[in-house]
Amino acid sequence: MNYQGTGQNSAESTFNTVPRPRSFQVSGIDGCKAGWFVAVVSVMEIDNSRDKNCFYALQEFWVAHTFNEILPKTTQFELICVDIPIGLSDGDKPRECDLSARKLLRGPRASSVFPAPIRQCLWAKDYETASKICFEHSGKKLNRQSFALLKKIRQVDDLMTPALQRQVREIHPEVSFWALNAKKAMQQNKKTVPGQARRHKLLQEIFTDMDGILAQTPLYGYVMDDALDALVAAWTAGQTVIGKAGTLPQNPEFDSKGLRMEILCPVK
Repeated sequence: MNYQGTGQNSAESTFNTVPRPRSFQVSGIDGCKAGWFVAVVSVMEIDNSRDKNCFYALQEFWVAHTFNEILPKTTQFELICVDIPIGLSDGDKPRECDLSARKLLRGPRASSVFPAPIRQCLWAKDYETASKICFEHSGKKLNRQSFALLKKIRQVDDLMTPALQRQVREIHPEVSFWALNAKKAMQQNKKTVPGQARRHKLLQEIFTDMDGILAQTPLYGYVMDDALDALVAAWTAGQTVIGKAGTLPQNPEFDSKGLRMEILCPVK
């Protein structure tokens, strides 16, 4: 695993080191029915010379219709973590970060890591066309769950540059919950009542005020697992800023746009 901001490798630190002030803001973002569910979090970094830790304060939730709406409101944030593929294959082989995440999770949660679509599929208007394009370039048909995310992936890919990727990075909620759950994959699906209860319990230990702020958030365009995924993405962002996160894989590949194909993996 490639740990962020350690300074042990100058080539790594050029990309991975994030400024670490005593207090900062981060955001976690998850796709939802209405567009994007955004969690805004304030973080206070504690450094006792032996270890670094954080106190997290959830400030607000809000919903954006497009990804472009989020960036102007988060320019001063140290890091934004989003549950969406960043960096796409052109079809020569699958993204190594997806394979690494599935290997890490194993069991039933491994299937939650959908294969990212290849970039040539992004403008297809229907599943049949997208799947045909995918097969022509990679020899495999497009996963239907991946097709369902195509519009959101395109919104992010249209905006993403190597420079922007320093501030906006990819996470996968199940990888982050794996870290939060003592490096054990969650047993229940996030759509189930027991699965949501377990994820809620883990997050409530960090965000003690989450229920009160959720109660003030209008109930439209999202479901509870969107909020939970956005919160664990925000926690991942905070852990990354203080240097307590790595990447899957350890040495990420670059796509044709110069974007790193990686998934952040935090450390509790």
